[in-house]
Amino acid sequence: MALSVVATEADDPYDWRFRRVKDFGFRSHLLNQMKQQFPDAALRDLNRSFIDDAIIAPYSRALEVKRPALELVRTKLLGVRIGYERLILPQKCDGKPGWCMSLIEGRFFISPMREAKTDLTDDNIIQLLIEGQSTKEIAEFLHLSPRTIEHRIDRLKSRFEAKNLVHLVAKLVATQIERREKGSG
Repeated sequence: MALSVVATEADDPYDWRFRRVKDFGFRSHLLNQMKQQFPDAALRDLNRSFIDDAIIAPYSRALEVKRPALELVRTKLLGVRIGYERLILPQKCDGKPGWCMSLIEGRFFISPMREAKTDLTDDNIIQLLIEGQSTKEIAEFLHLSPRTIEHRIDRLKSRFEAKNLVHLVAKLVATQIERREKGSG
C-alpha cells in the first residue's frame, strides 16, 4: 500500500503540492518509471492529463464534501495501463482542508503491447492458457501434438514480447481486459 499527501491550501489546484510518504511494498520496473515521473512537486510540474483526471477532480470532490472517498481508478500513465483502489482522506477541520491523504492499493500495472495477429488455433490456445490449461491438456483438447502447441506458444511469446509463459498469460489477460473495456465504453 502506498501513502501520499497533497497539500491543498492553494486556491489554484495546480499549485497544490504532491508528496510521497510511503511507496508500494512491491518492486516493479514500471513502478520505478512512474515514481521518477512523479517526484514530490507542485501539481503543475507533473503529467498534466493524469493530474487533471486522477488527482484534481477526485480530490476536489473529497474537499468539497469534506468526507473520505473510496474509488477504483483505471487509467493510463506514461503508456502503462494502471489500476488501483484509492482512499482519499481530507483533513478534518471547520474551514477548507489544507491537505488530503491518499492510501493506494495497486491492482495492476500493464505495459503497452504491440498488436499481434492470431489465427483460430492461436485464439484457442490463448483462451485455454487463460483458463489455466497445460500444454499437454491444450494439445489433447485441440487434437494437436504437444510439440506443435509448444511451437505456437513460443511464437505467441515472441509476438507479444513476453519473456516467459507467465508473462505471456499476464499480457493475454491484459488484452482481454482492454478488449472488454473498449467494448463497454
